[in-house]
Amino acid sequence: MATHAKDKAPQVYNGVSEADVPSAKFGWSELSSGAIQIAGWISVAFLVAYNFGNHQGHVETIWLITLAVLIALGLILFAVRPRLNQVRTVTARNKPVGYKERDWAYDQRTLSGAYADLEDDHLRALNIDPSRVSHLRAVKNPNSNIVAVEREVSVVKDR
Repeated sequence: MATHAKDKAPQVYNGVSEADVPSAKFGWSELSSGAIQIAGWISVAFLVAYNFGNHQGHVETIWLITLAVLIALGLILFAVRPRLNQVRTVTARNKPVGYKERDWAYDQRTLSGAYADLEDDHLRALNIDPSRVSHLRAVKNPNSNIVAVEREVSVVKDR
């Protein structure tokens, strides 16, 4: 029974899967950008050199020059293209020397740092029940009548 092309598992050639690069079987994944540049500029030189030959008229000349210019533009764009890992490195890891990332999970659990002044609506938006963290907020809120909360017992200021 014949197998359908979609039923086959992707093959891996020299560490490159056909699922990632369909032409991995032909070895195009192994070409470096320098090899592509060299081959491209040699092609441009051959196209320009074909102008000096035994053809009559200007149709061939127009085609050869147009193809040479298109390949040259493609090679220039290929040479100056942005490298995606450079873009990610600049934006994601651009931290000063000695920078220490905050412990955001601890801040959220203890309502400290950026989470210290959140209103009830904001806490609910973060799926935090305000009644479960009221003991953390009572000590820090100067407008509250509660001075301290310890084991479900509240001490209230006298007015």
